[in-house]
Amino acid sequence: MTRPGTIAFVFCLTTASLTLADGNWPGFRADGSGTVKADLPTRWSAQEGVAWQSSIPGYGQSSPVVWNDHVYVTSSEGPFQQDCQVHAFDLPTGKKRWTTHVAATTKVENYFRNSRAAPTCCVDETGVFSFFASGDVTAMKHTGETLWTTPVIKKYGEVDNERGVASSLAQTDDLVFVLVDHHGPSYLVALNKSNGDIAWKADRGMRVPSWSSPVIAKQNTRELVITSSADTVDAYDALTGEALWQLDGLQGNHIPSATVVGDQVFVGSTTMYGGATDEDATAGSNCCIQLTDNAGKPGYEVRWGAERANSYYSTPLAFAGYVYYVNKVGVLYCIDQETGEQVFVKRIGNPCWASAIGVTQPDGEQLVYFVLKNGYTIVLRPGDEYDQVARNQLYDAGAMIEARESAEQQRQANAVPADQAAPKTGPEKIFAGMPESRLHQMFSYGDPMVYGVAVAGNQLLIRTGQNLFCVSP
Repeated sequence: MTRPGTIAFVFCLTTASLTLADGNWPGFRADGSGTVKADLPTRWSAQEGVAWQSSIPGYGQSSPVVWNDHVYVTSSEGPFQQDCQVHAFDLPTGKKRWTTHVAATTKVENYFRNSRAAPTCCVDETGVFSFFASGDVTAMKHTGETLWTTPVIKKYGEVDNERGVASSLAQTDDLVFVLVDHHGPSYLVALNKSNGDIAWKADRGMRVPSWSSPVIAKQNTRELVITSSADTVDAYDALTGEALWQLDGLQGNHIPSATVVGDQVFVGSTTMYGGATDEDATAGSNCCIQLTDNAGKPGYEVRWGAERANSYYSTPLAFAGYVYYVNKVGVLYCIDQETGEQVFVKRIGNPCWASAIGVTQPDGEQLVYFVLKNGYTIVLRPGDEYDQVARNQLYDAGAMIEARESAEQQRQANAVPADQAAPKTGPEKIFAGMPESRLHQMFSYGDPMVYGVAVAGNQLLIRTGQNLFCVSP
């Protein structure tokens, strides 16, 4: 069933996504909307439909990005993730074209509950820009040569964050943006793409740890950097770093990033251990913000807050007149995009650590792809009822066992020596004495886990900790 007003809303979405129709996927969730025009397959299995699978050295949690026929992902190795790596794969074949190493300038323990190469790169015609938990921002040519490296965390001080840094880069034509929110002086910083110099730094005061990513919004001729993090949503002028407005009083927006579609911003929030625990306040923090302009002065209005919604690792998707949220146990909430009213709730079997993708096919049909943490993909037709088109398995039992063993070997090879491990703080202090197997069971950290997805032309790219898959028609 099509909702009133959906046709106009769809036009806005497809117009915004036409820039991605050439096959590029330039950053985390493409342009920040997670929507694309493509002719993706709807059905595949471990035996049919997977065009190629490639091993990724080390371990990483970033999403793929795509420019022309290059696919980029990151990973890290070493007990303190001292070896950061950017990898380029050939899109048609999956063959690894090159790996470039970045020596970490700060130490981050290679621990399975810490971020491990989690920030997603951004890419443009000049090259690929990466960011690691060590705080090192780099620019590389499409052929792999390093153009510059800027050690942001070394420059501004170590991060006091129980899980490390995971915020992905955002970009405009000339700048890349890094968000660091932690138990300490927090900030948003812009770097020049041409040379890595700091263009501006916006101080955010003392914050609580967050791992969400900034996103770019366009308002008339002005570009804004939107941050949904640490219980506020803030807007900055992308060119100057001027703080334009702040929405405070939110709860739980520490992990999911904001989604920007046209002049609307959709915020995701979740209850979490040691943080947001009020379910009603968290649900209402899953909200819609309307960007406003009063005589050239940017502002905002809160259009609605959800009565029941929870967005865990994955970012909410606004698509085809609906907004989709997935919580930590795999419950899908579908919310009316205009009113914020709940449309339906459905358990889909597993949480999503990769964010959902809204796809408009060449014939106009619209589908939503939820790639679950366990490798299954739910293909859903938008509507007032749960309308599942397909449920596809990426790998079979043998591949799962192999991936689990490979991840275990990687953890053992990169274990931090006991006499060099820093004392655990905050919530992690409680878990410090537990066996790793028990922690894996408690937090469902069993490999293989899907961390990120991207669309390249008519192909779906799916990334686990140590492998990259390409699903093709």
